[in-house]
Amino acid sequence: TEYLDLVVDQSPSGSMEIIRGVQEYDIRANWKLLVENSFDDYHLLTTHSTWLEYMKDAGVDLTRPDGLLLPSRGIGRNLGNGHAVIDNINFRGRPVAKWISIYGEDAKDEIAQIRAELVARLGEERARRVADTNRNLVIFPNLVINDGSSVTVRAFTPAAVDHMHVTAWALGPREESKAARARRLDSFLTFYGPGGFATPDDVEALEMVQAGLATWREIPWSEMSRGMNKDGEQLNTDELHLRSFWRRWN
Repeated sequence: TEYLDLVVDQSPSGSMEIIRGVQEYDIRANWKLLVENSFDDYHLLTTHSTWLEYMKDAGVDLTRPDGLLLPSRGIGRNLGNGHAVIDNINFRGRPVAKWISIYGEDAKDEIAQIRAELVARLGEERARRVADTNRNLVIFPNLVINDGSSVTVRAFTPAAVDHMHVTAWALGPREESKAARARRLDSFLTFYGPGGFATPDDVEALEMVQAGLATWREIPWSEMSRGMNKDGEQLNTDELHLRSFWRRWN
């Protein structure tokens, strides 16, 4: 519940709504591959390199600290019963309430006001948690809430062993201003949209993986041991959360 609370806390009254409109598309791949893709953070650097270059060209700092694959640190958590989450410090901007250059100078004041309201209502520590961190949450087996560049609710169902239907919605504060809603939807479509930077890349990658899985007779295992023998916290670029899903599935 900690992670779900952080999503619904993103407005003055805590009231959220599914924003009118829906994304619907198909992927010619097994549905479980989209579970992996939805909270596997290490594919970001290669699969979404065009988006990262776009961010960098717009002035977003993508410097990677020593020892990390991504520009910020994150963790992976097993929440039990196949549910799992990755949780990381934001580097890519958030409509609530982390300004980056892509939003434009005219958005700075309103985002600062949104942040001030969060601090006044929730306190400094929890406001920082809401504004400065991302979560990709998988609710077993096929519901995902990705709270990153924007918030998307994604569900997917198998049509065949190698074909799935995907439905996705944007989630946002009911009371946000017209300008804030426009930024949210622009962020939503730019990254998560079927014609955005991320989703077409993901569709292509998953369909290629599905083609590769035709070798299952020769290679019956999907290797998923990153971080398995490591002491301490599991990073979002480890695979504890992926193993959580697959163990429950098994």
